[in-house]
Amino acid sequence: MNKIFITSLNKKFKKEERKVRLTAVKILKILKKENVSVEIYLAGNVIMKSLNKKLRGKDKIANVLSFEEPEKFISPEAKLKKIGEVYLNVEQEDRIFSKEFLLLHGMLHLLGYDHIKEVDSMKMERKEKSVSEKLSSGN
Repeated sequence: MNKIFITSLNKKFKKEERKVRLTAVKILKILKKENVSVEIYLAGNVIMKSLNKKLRGKDKIANVLSFEEPEKFISPEAKLKKIGEVYLNVEQEDRIFSKEFLLLHGMLHLLGYDHIKEVDSMKMERKEKSVSEKLSSGN
């Protein structure tokens, strides 16, 4: 069983929590991930710009940020493996990507996917396409 923790960093984002939780559950199911936990924070433009600048040195609004759980992070023994945190910007309307896709993108980062090298980028894009198709078909 997986555990999804959702925190709205502004009370006006509460209405998004249910949809985000359902999408996250579906993503983990499609990826066949069991016994993992993930924290998802619903944030707005101000927080996302601040985090992006502070943690990545980029002075612009981010649509999604992911922070993978450090491999050797000391934490109490748990039945679930914490994979990390995703900060999802629910204020910014992305013209190219849906919030579901951005959540998928962020969660794939937590599972070790990246797009630094071209070969890794292609691998991540294939996985995003595959999972997106299954999400949209309801599987």
